[in-house]
Amino acid sequence: MNFTPSRKNVALEELKKPSYDHDLQLYREIPDININLDEFEEWAIERLKVLQILEQLSLKGNTSNYEDFTKSVVQEIKKEGLKHMHKLINGGIYKDYNENCVARKRDLCSHFILRLIYCKSDELRKWFINREIELFKLRWTLLSKSDKLKFLSSNNTNYSAVSEEEHQIMVDSMGSLATAGNNNEYFKVRWTQVLDLVRNRKVYLCDGFAYVIQTDVISGVCQTFRSELSQELVKCFQKFSIISEDERFGAFIKYLHQSYMGKNYSVTENMSTLSINTIDHSSKSFPLCMKRLHVVLRSEHHLKHQARQQYGLFLKGAGLPLEQALVLWRSEFTKKMDADKFDKQYSYNIRHNYGKEGKKVNYTPYSCMKIIMGAVGLDEYHGCPYKHTNSQALKQLLETSNISTQSIQEILNLSQNGHYQIACTKYFEAHNGVSPSCTAINHPNQFFEESQKLKGFNVESTINDSQVNESSVIDDIENNEFDQTMVDFVDKMDE
Repeated sequence: MNFTPSRKNVALEELKKPSYDHDLQLYREIPDININLDEFEEWAIERLKVLQILEQLSLKGNTSNYEDFTKSVVQEIKKEGLKHMHKLINGGIYKDYNENCVARKRDLCSHFILRLIYCKSDELRKWFINREIELFKLRWTLLSKSDKLKFLSSNNTNYSAVSEEEHQIMVDSMGSLATAGNNNEYFKVRWTQVLDLVRNRKVYLCDGFAYVIQTDVISGVCQTFRSELSQELVKCFQKFSIISEDERFGAFIKYLHQSYMGKNYSVTENMSTLSINTIDHSSKSFPLCMKRLHVVLRSEHHLKHQARQQYGLFLKGAGLPLEQALVLWRSEFTKKMDADKFDKQYSYNIRHNYGKEGKKVNYTPYSCMKIIMGAVGLDEYHGCPYKHTNSQALKQLLETSNISTQSIQEILNLSQNGHYQIACTKYFEAHNGVSPSCTAINHPNQFFEESQKLKGFNVESTINDSQVNESSVIDDIENNEFDQTMVDFVDKMDE
């Protein structure tokens, strides 16, 4: 892909490329087309939202009835305003061919952009592959029969038609176990391409071929897609260091995977005010990560820099004014040190987070993903308890939250399987007795806001709930490297 500095209309000749002939892709060919940097960022964020919706709904246990699950995903995609993907997964029905091709182009390019972002580690590659497979299955399910046949023939998937003679042999061999239908409902393919179906004894095997009914073809295609995508991500990683040096989008592809794309909690005007007089009572509405930091601050009268950043920015996003924040931190820290030391070593950083010092940036509270992806050392209390705490310690922490034993076990299982945000969402449900209005918890301040609303408090932000904070995604990315420099500097002072 080439990147141009300004937006241009897409040439009709470009839209007529073979890559745009079908709604569904195996993404075997890197697109050689021009897109500008705004499109690069917008399309990547759009696709990432789709993948996150799939993850959140599948982990909430909605896949037992796949038809209902599909409807839920489509509805959520529409609700989030992801109109191009919504139209594409519904058969790509547009007013004209060119409009159809534009949507296919966004799909093709966004997939390859996310390859750059998710090739960096085994964990990221695994997440991306699983989500792309889920999206592929969903889109396959919604294709018409003719489009499925067109896809198989145009992508060299090695599926071939079954003749009437072969079908009769299969029926004769299987006897009463034979599936009803004619030869047009079957395809044959090398058995090594459908290992899942062979393992589950869902195919007829003969002379090295598996005879697959149309409804099960997706299993073999997904196996091919998974294998090819896994290999391509490894190749992509080998070139990542060179690509990430490009100043136009290097920071974007380095940090997008841990960026938050929801409501903006850096703006605190007109919110219900959190004060040091109400903070202990309000902590009942805190997510587990922040509740732990609050307890440690009250008992130990100190938090290390990363913990102060995580908790301090959360309190800022929850409505705690700067003056109150200074009173809170000073009142706790001066129980172990004199006021002069606090003013010299700590007050500057608090004012800095509120945009009153240094570059005067209005820093954004940490999202769940940023907290999850952070590093936590020995005797440190920041981070995500569902990821950075061992099972026994997490269990003890949950037992102090007055939730049922069954809920605790479900949360522990989700945590052990790496589903940290879904575990937090389950904690919200167990703690509040109802599900959050969103699909899953993505931000600690979102947890607090939803919980406060359930308790009857008026928590309103100047940013509309429906407004997606895409600009803060970029701001968060740009501030990432600066934040780390500040962390290293202050940590040395702390020690």
